Amino acid sequence: MDSLDKKKCIFAIFVSEMSCCSRAAGTCRNVCSKIPLVTLGADAEAREKTAPQLLEFCSPELGDFWNCVNSTLKKARRNENWVGRGCCHLVQNPICRTTCALAGSRHDLDENCRASDESEFFSCLERREDGERCCSNVSNETCRAGCRKFFQMPGEQSTLKFYSSKGCFHEIPKCLKIVAVAEAKNTEDLKQYLHCCEKAANVSCQNTCRKTLQTKTTDQEFLDALSEKCGPVLPHIPLWSCLLQSAPAKPVRLPLEIGKLACCSKATQASCRNLCWRAFQADWEVASAQLESQCLSVAAEGELRRCLEDADDACEMGCAGLSYCARFNDRPTTLFRTCSAKADEAAKWEADHWARGGIIRGLGVQVRAAPSCPAKTLRAAACLLQLRPCESRVHETRLCREDCLELMTSCVDWSAVTGPYSATTLCSKLSPPKPDMPCVSLRPFLEDPREEDSVLLPDEDITTPCKDNPCPQGQTCVLHPASSKSFSCVPACALGEMSKQLVPLGSWIQVPRYDQQKCLKICQCTPRGLEKCRPLNCFAFGYCWVQQLLVTDRANFYLECNPCQCNEGEVTCSRKSCGEIKIPSLPCDCPSHYVPVCGRLGATFASACLAKCYGLSAADVDFGSCSSRDPCAGDPCSASEKCVRRPRVCLSPIYKPCRQFECVPLDCDPRDYSAGPVCDRDNQEHPSLCSLIKAGASLAYRGPCLRGCSLRGPVCGINGEVYPSECAAWAERTIVDYLGPCVAVGLIGDRPRERCGAAVQCPSPIEPYCVGVTPPGACCPVCGGAARLFYSRKQLDRIYYVMEEDRDKDTVTLEAMLIALGRQLQVAQCALRGSVTPEGDVFVVIQPVSKKPSSIQLAACVAEAEKLVARILERSPRIVAEVPLGSLTRAEIAHDRVSGASTNSFWFALAPLGWILAWRFHP
Repeated sequence: MDSLDKKKCIFAIFVSEMSCCSRAAGTCRNVCSKIPLVTLGADAEAREKTAPQLLEFCSPELGDFWNCVNSTLKKARRNENWVGRGCCHLVQNPICRTTCALAGSRHDLDENCRASDESEFFSCLERREDGERCCSNVSNETCRAGCRKFFQMPGEQSTLKFYSSKGCFHEIPKCLKIVAVAEAKNTEDLKQYLHCCEKAANVSCQNTCRKTLQTKTTDQEFLDALSEKCGPVLPHIPLWSCLLQSAPAKPVRLPLEIGKLACCSKATQASCRNLCWRAFQADWEVASAQLESQCLSVAAEGELRRCLEDADDACEMGCAGLSYCARFNDRPTTLFRTCSAKADEAAKWEADHWARGGIIRGLGVQVRAAPSCPAKTLRAAACLLQLRPCESRVHETRLCREDCLELMTSCVDWSAVTGPYSATTLCSKLSPPKPDMPCVSLRPFLEDPREEDSVLLPDEDITTPCKDNPCPQGQTCVLHPASSKSFSCVPACALGEMSKQLVPLGSWIQVPRYDQQKCLKICQCTPRGLEKCRPLNCFAFGYCWVQQLLVTDRANFYLECNPCQCNEGEVTCSRKSCGEIKIPSLPCDCPSHYVPVCGRLGATFASACLAKCYGLSAADVDFGSCSSRDPCAGDPCSASEKCVRRPRVCLSPIYKPCRQFECVPLDCDPRDYSAGPVCDRDNQEHPSLCSLIKAGASLAYRGPCLRGCSLRGPVCGINGEVYPSECAAWAERTIVDYLGPCVAVGLIGDRPRERCGAAVQCPSPIEPYCVGVTPPGACCPVCGGAARLFYSRKQLDRIYYVMEEDRDKDTVTLEAMLIALGRQLQVAQCALRGSVTPEGDVFVVIQPVSKKPSSIQLAACVAEAEKLVARILERSPRIVAEVPLGSLTRAEIAHDRVSGASTNSFWFALAPLGWILAWRFHP
């Protein structure tokens, strides 16, 4: 059979298995659907029970149904002795799982199963194949079965008891002796087996046992040393029985700090990675002090230290309410890690300590302040040390070299310093190694931040109501931009017993697994804590192949002018035109004709050409925008349910179908407020969708009724969808492009300017201080901070594979990503909105809520966007721990000046993207 015929055959098997249940109805169909094909393929007893079980509920007259069932059982019996069948339950790709259930060899998997995506399955398969090779020469059938169990269920005590009871000691092959010890021994903590050495038959064996465990030899060295002094590996001998039965204890709780555990991979030294892992998994009391002294104070471990700081005290905007460090107040767009009354008091104590001749900490040498040092300089230095302002691009608190040299020269008592120290050597610890690297200057904090006559009116200022989480224990603060309530407190889960990081009820998070490094599992926050944990595949890729070159994991590099990153075997790059003259264009040089098509993932493309460029076939699109189609046509719900439109944009290519509706039971409970409020077409708010249906109202949009937006319509969103009003677009977290139906597509360029000419009348930008962008494919520029985000489709595919319920699969949608990104914001006057670009990336704009924002409000939204980009680039635990944010691999700042912008002193410099990336990618 050639490859094509084989592929058709496998697909036919997949279809026949799936169609069996669809050929029945009612109870018969329900019972049939609960019999997994994987079970039928691996379990002979289940196959024999299937027909009698179905006969109880399925009429023998269902000819087509029974023919399908009998055919499937026949295929399942074929090659039933293949060892791989017992591993099929580990497969996550549905087509691969079906193929595995009916396969007879590893060769049968080639067309539909990739080792890169199914590492756990192939690891299981290799172990079982090793078992077949090892145990095939065992003549006794019972002993051969027991031999196989060593490979199929490593560490199971029942295996040894089986051998002991059946008298198979004489039938243990040499290969099994090695595997038995290798599986039982935990190479990370061998001392847990020291008690077994007491069972040795003589002193020489006992001493050898202790020595090998203490010196952490390899499995083979351990086996050889013990075999020489203690005799062959026999399970009935007390020493070997103890070693084989002592399996490592499985953890019974989540790590102490999930977010910090995710930081451990940033350590440059293996010893620091191990200390980090121990400290934040379960061994905080012992390992934390070693981690601090041996790693976090070392300059080479700066990324690890910064990541751990982010988990506890993320850089957030604004500082107020300080008395001693008053010059650090009223800097709303400056980032700080620890702006608090406690830090204010600590700064006062520190400055007084220095003034009295106390030693300045953190320099590794006995340094004291000079009596001639100005008091305001000492105060500013102490406040900077305690409040820890962050550089906006790297979220690091490192003093600029010029400021440091000036401070050391004027404020250090060098007469008391002994040894080869100078201002230059001390500043090498406090400042970045290169002068062009990001840093924090002391000079702005030596002066008052504002003029006395520049006080803002309340409507012009910004607020951060969720800062420091004002909610009761067990709840987290969630902002509600443009709604009557600026925030609410919702039930949440902490990411570990010691963690400050909280995620709202229903959120999914990523947790490093205990059994193997570079492995993850995902868990959901439920009322009982983190539950419903499901393993993801492991990521063993330490490199990417790029144009015949090997690039290490997490390395940043350029392809032509585009910055790229290797992320667990997957390369993501920006998609800029690299010619000398950058002419605005569309992907694949598609014409700028607006003839929209709706893709199967729920996103509208301006033309079939753009859909094809994205990777969709003609069968994957329908003419017309997605918003013009009625997803409830054809009555997809049952007679006892009401179909309600629910647009989704699915980010995983395998999300089929990406449903655009939901079925609400007619007997629903109107008091079930878990999904939140909704707004009807009369602008009346209802506490739940069910209560709106019971009231006979029509849904306008989900979420609370919004303020500050227009109810006029229709309007065109930057995603090419038409919305009945601006409020409806905002509720879908979409940016409004212009008033009226969508009629054009804009060419993609770097400059924020109008892109569709006379075809569209764009709204006037905010004058005179608009910083913003023209989103990809949009016609009109918008004001606000903007960023282009890149994500791993493979990672989202893996998450989709393990999701069992449809509502859980919504985790891999654009809506879920935008909601999670919105929780990263702190400024109540800013709202995050976004869309999928024609190139397939995610584009977000953080816009002021007000139609006429003040300059400080716009500056805050731009700063929030830059903060978000920095967190993604730095792989902050605030990003990595959450699903689907953990799939984000890179981010780029996209905003620029739209028109003549204000040059007020509070404006931070908007560095050109090339300069930022040059620093990020060329250390």
